[in-house]
This record gives sequence, C-alpha cells and structure tokens, in this order.
Amino acid sequence: MRAVATAEADVRETVRKDGVGRRSDYFGTPGTISVEPQGFLVERPYAGARIDPHFHDIDQFQVIVAGDGRIGKKEVRPITFQYADAFTPYGPIVGRDDGISFFTLRNVASGGHFSMPGSKHLMECRAGRNIAGVFEIGQEPLVDGIATREELMEVQADGVFAEGIRMGPNAQADGIQNDAGGHYYLVCSGALVEDGNILPERSLVRVNPDEPTQKF
Repeated sequence: MRAVATAEADVRETVRKDGVGRRSDYFGTPGTISVEPQGFLVERPYAGARIDPHFHDIDQFQVIVAGDGRIGKKEVRPITFQYADAFTPYGPIVGRDDGISFFTLRNVASGGHFSMPGSKHLMECRAGRNIAGVFEIGQEPLVDGIATREELMEVQADGVFAEGIRMGPNAQADGIQNDAGGHYYLVCSGALVEDGNILPERSLVRVNPDEPTQKF
C-alpha cells in the first residue's frame, strides 16, 4: 500500500485558451505508457471549462471533487463518480460557474486520449459500461468511534465496484477486500490517519493486487 497526501502530489499548471488548469499527479507519470497504476487530479477552476467527448484504451474511474456541471447528459457534483470501460466514449465534461475538478483512477496507465468522433476507427471493441453514482458529503458527522459503509455501485462480475466508508472521530474500519485488480481510497472529506501520518481531504491511497486488505 502507498498513501500520497494532497501536498505530496506533483502539480503542474497548464495555460489554456479558456483559463488556467492544473494537474496533480499522485501515481504514475504523465505521457508514459506503463502497467503501473495511474491516479491524478484534473482541476479546471474557471467558468465554462470543457473537455470534448473522448475515450481511453483502459478502464477507469473518475470522481468529481469540486465544482459542478455535466458529463454528457449526466449532471455531476461532488462527490459524483463515473466508471467507464476501455474504448467507451463519454463527454463532453462541462463545468459551470466554478469550473470542475475530478480525479482519474486507473489500474494501469492509459495509452492516450482519443477524441470523438474522429477516433471512432481506433475503437478496438464496442463501447462497454458507463456507470455513475453519488457519494453524499456534508451530512451530520458520525459520533466518536463509529464507522459505516455504503455500496455505491453494485459489484460487477469482473470485480469492479465502488464503496463509501464514513468514519467518526477515532473510528477504525476494515478496508475493502483486495481480490481483484487493486483499488484506491480517496479521502473525500475530513482527514484520515494512516500509520501515524495525516491524510487530509484529496489524499489518495493505492493498494496493489498482491497486498493484504488494509485496516484504517
């Protein structure tokens, strides 16, 4: 297991014609094709931010952590997640007045960003699953020592799923059973203490397939 606190991510700014964006790399190296996991935060904190329809050549989750808008026709806000199979087009991603920011989480690095409809001929198979859901935040805090779990996405036949864990002060919780291709924990609100280290909001934890189930 490896935990990357928010301040430890590698941040890069990009000036675009519609505003200044940021990419924070937690896992993996941008522009490098590899079998290693890849997790990063894209921030477009300006009105009208837009990413045109596209697909990737690997499976991935995206998690909206700031702003609001839509992915395709789906309205999104914190904390909305979307899972898309490889070669499954989606978008556009459009932010409203405050723009939009989201994590992209992958078990292996992507071979590229394929814009649509111009890249349709590069799709190696038919489009697959495109599943979205919401993890509500801002609720009444749990009492001291209490933790609860919430299924956010039904477990798929290949092991893909999403679960929310809520923890009150001083609470502990067993991690997700690690029996698939590895997984991530994203701190959506508050802070998590792991092995004496404080992981604030937007910290990211990666557990590889060969590692034991964690306890927090």
